[in-house]
This record gives sequence, C-alpha cells and structure tokens, in this order.
Amino acid sequence: MSSSTAIVTGAASGIGHALVTRLLQRGDRVYAIDRDAERLNGMASPGPGTLTTVVADVSDRDAMAKVVDRAVAETGQLDLMFNNAGIVVGGEFAEMTDAAWQKIVDVNFWGVVHGSHVAYARMLEQGSGHIVNTASSAGVMPVARSTAYAATKHAVVGLSTSLRIEAAERGIRVSVVLPGVVDTGIFDSAVNLDGYDYRRTIDKLPFAKVKPLDAADAILHGVSKNKQYIAFPAYNRILIGLNRLMPDVMAPIINRGGRK
Repeated sequence: MSSSTAIVTGAASGIGHALVTRLLQRGDRVYAIDRDAERLNGMASPGPGTLTTVVADVSDRDAMAKVVDRAVAETGQLDLMFNNAGIVVGGEFAEMTDAAWQKIVDVNFWGVVHGSHVAYARMLEQGSGHIVNTASSAGVMPVARSTAYAATKHAVVGLSTSLRIEAAERGIRVSVVLPGVVDTGIFDSAVNLDGYDYRRTIDKLPFAKVKPLDAADAILHGVSKNKQYIAFPAYNRILIGLNRLMPDVMAPIINRGGRK
C-alpha cells in the first residue's frame, strides 16, 4: 500500500497529535500544523512515516494555502486534510465579549473554512482526496454555557455535510468528526468567562473520557469507511441518536450540572 500525504492542524496536542502519531506509524507523509512552535519542535516520528512540522495559524488563509502548496510540491499530492484545530470558550452567553467571539470564530470556523477551501482546490485538480473536519457532539446537540463553541461546531457540521454532497460529484470525500469527551488539554487552556471553570465542568460529567490515541483510531477507521459522521464512543452515538428523537427531553439531561 502506497503512503498518503496528510495535513493535520492542531497537531501539537490532543487528537491532532494522536492523529499524527497513527498516520506516521502506518507510513504516511505528515505535515503537522500548529501555532505552538515549542511543542511542534518536540515532535518526532514514531514510525516509518515522514514528519514535517510547520508553525502556522489556521485563521490565516494565506498561511494555510502555503502549507497545502508545500505539501503538494514536495510529495506531488494531498490525500488527507484533517482540519482539527479548535479552542473552547466557556461561561454565560451574557458574558461573551466581541473579542471572545472573534477568537473562537477565527479558529473553530474560519480555520476549518480556510483549510477545507485550499485543500479542496488541490483535490479538485487531482480528482481525489478526503477532507476530515473535527466538530463535536456540541455540533449536533445543545450545550449551555458553551454557546459560542456549540455555534462554531454546528457551523462545521453544516459546512461538512453540505460540502460532502457537492464534493462527491468530483471524486472527493468529506467527513465530520463528532467526538465525545476526549482527554486532551483543550479544557485546561479554555477561555473561561467570569470565573467559569471549563475543566471542573468536564470532570463532573458521568462519562469516561476517550484517550487521544483511541480517538485517532476511531477517526481513521471512519475515514477508511468514508463515513459522513464519525461519532464516538458508543455512549456518544447513543446520546446523539436520542437527542435527534427527543430533543426536548434530552436537552436538560445533556446539560445537567453545567452551572459553575
């Protein structure tokens, strides 16, 4: 099996780092993208694949275009685009500032738009490729005191599922990832409004957290099956399904214990 060329954003930690690890272990050529230069510099290939680290901001379209151009120039192709970078903002909607909105929309929404758009252009030229956008269960369910986060993730779901139909006509695949609670550092680095503690809220949830490498395995399995929605673990798929059937019943259950 020939190796693939993959770009992974948000690659310095969490799901992104785990995806890079698994892709390298199977022999792919991976371009790991993140704003955190120190963590990127500490990364090394754990397998036969080749690793290239690039410090870039996903909210900068020109920077993302240069990453894609470089990957194609050096490898001749772009097979997988993982738009994974994301941040969280927690707290009451009334406490949201314009700056907080700008920050989360720039990364969670525009970062995915830019990554998808520049990758799609290259994939159109070659007539193949797979775009994989990381959303969240918050992209299909209501999450109080995470309104901005949920709004951006709902947007990612809409972008991905709509593009999937359009792209299929051109031989390109699109999937959207709906993880449950993954044990990453994203909650420790959350923007907390008015004393809100995102980490404490997450730790109170009665669900087992998914390990990043297990999340990466679930994502890559879903990619191999060309799934539209890559939802995991099992409890998360159940919650999503029940919420679709009984949204008014599930909303207070999903959001139980969310107050600071």
